[in-house]
Amino acid sequence: MSPEVGQDQAAALQRIRAALAGKCPASAPFAGVVETEDWRERARRVRAEAFRRWGELLPRFGAELEGVGGNMHLAGEADVAAVIGQIANDRGLTRGVSWGEEVLGLPGLLARLKVEGVEVGETLSPGVSDSGRGEILYGAPSWAEVGLTGVDYAIAASGSLVLQSGSGKNRLVSCLPTIHIAILKPGQLLESLEEVGILLESESNQALPGETSRVVDFITGPSRTADIEMSLTRGIHGPKEVHVIAVS
Repeated sequence: MSPEVGQDQAAALQRIRAALAGKCPASAPFAGVVETEDWRERARRVRAEAFRRWGELLPRFGAELEGVGGNMHLAGEADVAAVIGQIANDRGLTRGVSWGEEVLGLPGLLARLKVEGVEVGETLSPGVSDSGRGEILYGAPSWAEVGLTGVDYAIAASGSLVLQSGSGKNRLVSCLPTIHIAILKPGQLLESLEEVGILLESESNQALPGETSRVVDFITGPSRTADIEMSLTRGIHGPKEVHVIAVS
């Protein structure tokens, strides 16, 4: 994307906010054009609250997640591999794909999963060099049974996960395998969708002109549909199970 295109996009967003200001004056965060420094301060406060309220928001998130068919697990960093191994072994699953290990922020996790009986390869987005790092897969292959990701944010009010595309964060990992396992850490759990919007807006305002836009996925429980004979079925268009491991 050229710098001119990025500038045009920013100008278009400013015009939209200005137009909405007259129609929706009560929408404070989007009333008119907000300076970048204001968004940075709002984002700083949201992030600080996320760390401070981790213990308070976690039970609410867990209840909402289970309410939409998800599964919550609590673990220390040293126990994450064992939890993933148990989830996979209980279902007879042995093969998986993962975001890049450096993105997950748990060094040595994939090696420990191998000891647990689960072979997990990293995936990269097309066009990203693997720099000779072991077995790296371009995209999530059809044989993948377990998809392992981190999260960018999670929403306590709805039990939702927020994942952004990017280097080492292939989108197929969360939507192609039978089971999606997401690792959640302190500072990533927010109270509301509004707080997610503040952080995403702040990131957008700080992006350099011409930077490629990220795709943002909101995941609320397992895939489910009632398109077939009006019968609710899981796993048709995505994972049949969603597990979140809260690491502290």
